[in-house]
Parts: sequence; C-alpha cells; structure tokens
Amino acid sequence: MKDLIKKILKGLLDTVRVVAFLLVLTTLIIIWNSWFRYKSYDGSLMMENFYEQPENSIDMLCIGSSHTFVDINTGVLWNEQGIPSYVLGGSLQPFWNSYYYLVEALKTQRPGLVVLEALAVNLDDDYSDHGMIINNIAGMRMSMNKLEAIRASVTDTDGVIDYSLLFEEYHERYTDLELMDIADDLGDEVRTASWKGFYDYYRVEEQVHPSYSEDVDPIPMTNKQEYYYRMIIEYCQAEGIPLLIIVSPDGGYCDDQRAKYLYAADIAEEYGVDFIDFNEYYDDIGLDPSEDFGDIGHLNYSGNRKFTSYFGEYLDDNYDLPDRRNDNSGLYDSWEENYRYLESRADNYVLRRTFDVGQYYSHLSELSDDYEIFVYVTDNSHLVPETVRYLGINGISCQRPFDSNRYLIQGHRTTVLTSDDNGLCYEEFHGDHHLAVCEDSIYYDTLDIVEDLHEGVVIVTYDTYNGELADSVVIVLGEVWRFDV
Repeated sequence: MKDLIKKILKGLLDTVRVVAFLLVLTTLIIIWNSWFRYKSYDGSLMMENFYEQPENSIDMLCIGSSHTFVDINTGVLWNEQGIPSYVLGGSLQPFWNSYYYLVEALKTQRPGLVVLEALAVNLDDDYSDHGMIINNIAGMRMSMNKLEAIRASVTDTDGVIDYSLLFEEYHERYTDLELMDIADDLGDEVRTASWKGFYDYYRVEEQVHPSYSEDVDPIPMTNKQEYYYRMIIEYCQAEGIPLLIIVSPDGGYCDDQRAKYLYAADIAEEYGVDFIDFNEYYDDIGLDPSEDFGDIGHLNYSGNRKFTSYFGEYLDDNYDLPDRRNDNSGLYDSWEENYRYLESRADNYVLRRTFDVGQYYSHLSELSDDYEIFVYVTDNSHLVPETVRYLGINGISCQRPFDSNRYLIQGHRTTVLTSDDNGLCYEEFHGDHHLAVCEDSIYYDTLDIVEDLHEGVVIVTYDTYNGELADSVVIVLGEVWRFDV
C-alpha cells in the first residue's frame, strides 16, 4: 500500500513539475514576444492598437500610406465634426496591404465611410523592401487574412513562413533592443486605446506651392497595384460601405504624379466612387507651403490642422456621418481624450518655439484649463507692461517690493500665492512628478527652475493632462530667455 501511495505521489509530483515547466516556458515566450516583436508608430502599433478600439465605435476608417496618418488629424475631426475616426496605415503602404488592413478592420468595425489615400499609385515595385513589409504586417493578429497579406507581400513559400513567424525580424532585434521595448506603448502611456493612429509631425521644412499642368494624359499604375485598388473598391461596395478616395497635399506633387492620380480617378468614376485631389485646393485650405509642411511629402502640426478642418467641412457637405460629441454612453470618450492629448502637445510645442514677449503671453492666454501657469517675479523691477496686463496685477495687488511676487494662473484666473511657515507657497503631485512653489524658487521634481533661469519674471507652464512640463522661461528686459533645464 505504501509503495502504491509513493507511486501516486511521485506521479503527481512529476505532473506538477511538467505543468510548472510549461507555465514558466509559456511565460517566457510571452515576455520574449512582447519585448522582441517589432514595434513602430508608422505601421505595426497602429494595427495592434486598432484591436483595442470598442467594437463598432469607428464611424470613419482611413487607410493608406503615411500621408494618411500624418495628414488626417483624428482630434480635429472629433472636435469640429464629432466624427470618431481611426487612421490605419503604414509607411509606403501598397494597395495590397491596404486591402488586407481593410478586411481585418471590418471584422470588428462597421464604419459609415472608408477613406483611401491614393499615394500607392506612385509605387512601381510589385514587392516592398524588408522593412516596409514588416511595417505593414507585424501588427496583424494571426489569421488566414494575415497569411494572405503575407503571401501578397513576399515572393516565395519560404518568405511566407519567415514573415508569418517573424523569425528573421526577431533575430535581428537582439542587437538594437531598447528599454522602451519592454513597454507595449513604447513608454507613452497616452498612446493606448485613446490613440487613433494619427501621428502629429512637429517639424517645419519649407516647400513651394505645387506647379502642374492641367493638360496631362493619365498614366496607368502597375498591374498589381491596380488589381488591389479595384479589390478595395469592390470590397467596400460588396459590404455596402461608402468609399472616398483622396490625394492629400504633397510638397512633391508634379505632372507625373498628377497623371497617375488621373488614371486612379478614372477607375473610381467607373465604379461611381468619389475621388478628390486636395493638391488642387491649397488656397481654399489656407496652406502655406513655407510653414505647414514637415518634409516634402507630409504636413506638419499646423498644416494637418488646416487640412483636416477643410476636409471635415467637405465630409459635412457630402456625407451623412453622425455627430457623436453629445453621446453620453461612454463609447466615444477616448476620442475626446485623443483630442486633448494632441492639442496640448501642439500647444506645448508652439509655446517652446515662441520668443516674442507679446506672442508668448498671447499663447499663454489661449491655453485650455488643462494648464497651470506659475509666475515667479524675482524682483518687481523686472515687470514689463505685458506681464502686468497678463497677470492683472493692478487689480489684485500692489507692486511694491515687499508684496507677494508668486502667482498661479489656472482657468484664466490669477491667484496670489502666499507662503506658509515652512516657506511653501504651493505643492502638488501629478503621477510621478512633484511640483512645488517656494519662497526662493519653483521646483519640478529635483530641478530648481529659478536657479537655472536666473532673475527676472520666471514663467513655468505645466500641462496637467499629459503630466509634463510644457515650458520654462524667464522674461528679462522685455525678452524671452529660454534655457535647457
């Protein structure tokens, strides 16, 4: 009997060991996959995040190349039209990848409109290079649709196996793995469910107004591109979903490109699908090529807002997309978060690029209630008229040296800060960050801002929504001085 019990216990112990081993192995594989899988904001992460969107919450789906996800601002569409949109694209995405993205998206979403950006008509190769293939397939979950996308993207059977398992890509990432790869969101917590695929481009590169001839003959795209271009149109029509094909503003627009877009427009007309080339509407949009581009092919933070605002009005006039801004179900809350995130990031960028005192105070006055603005006047002799007007000092205190010289502006209201017995005027914690206003300085985490910025009118602007220091400046003799702090 004892031998039997020992045998049973040994069998149970062996089973526990096997199960424990398998659990550890599974955990290690999950961690390994999370760390080493390819992550990119211009392709794979857009698709991965798409799976996190509430089912049937997206009213407008935009697919295509980087011209899609850099030029179409999902925050502006929400704020001005109440359209919950998502930009699902990849760098230099050919039409075959756009097609399989569309098929994947319609598994969980039923948009009222699909927008296809037509840059791919200019791609002449039947197969993308290695990096672009990875960009456009790595984020897709394993399914027959993904295998079909891989088969369309590579040239041989071995390639289908390699890309479906991503063996080669995982191996190559041993040499360039970074700490941020440990986080699914690459360390940016806001870019989770509230991220809608749009990438705001904070760069300025001067371009010229496009010059083209009205009298050009259409030039066909490649046979493979045309095949999948037609597949996208036919798939949308089979699903009963309206399709709009667009060409976004492009600093490199020329006669050759125009000729290829005309060919695509002719095919769209054949199917009764709307097609619009926005390169013909620069003046109507209000684009300034010297200020509104980040590079030759992409709009920047100011250009995409102008373009998307114009595009939104076009959608209002031509499509019946509901305004979801007054929906209280909670289904669309993340689009409001997306808008606030994008606008505060843009406001922070503009603030950091402003050196004129008058313009600086003007930007501060336009900030939303998501900001706290601390003003530390180290010596009232440094006060300039613009500062007095902005603070409204004459209405809340005198300007004698012994009066308080620390202020908080929040919700466009100015409060005089006075110190307690410990010399502390104001203190708060935002996540992992600590901000304190004292008698002698303003501290952000371990940073002594006033010490680093010297004497004058020190202005510290804190973005409470994104939890980041938006800007720190000192105004001396009517000039904005900025230091690396």
